[in-house]
Amino acid sequence: MITALISAFDSTLMPAYYSTGAAVIGVIAVLCMKETANKPLAGSPPSVETQAEAAEIVEARAPRPRF
Repeated sequence: MITALISAFDSTLMPAYYSTGAAVIGVIAVLCMKETANKPLAGSPPSVETQAEAAEIVEARAPRPRF
């Protein structure tokens, strides 16, 4: 790919331009991503700090389980 670009544009700087273009595309992709730090993953169980908090969540979700 790089060899073809060097031949087509008759410039030995094409690898630098190619790398710069790839880096710019990567930066744009990263900037378009949403920040997900400190947020639970979709479908993950809730995290709790104490046993009482866990029991409260279980009670709130299914006070009478249907089996």
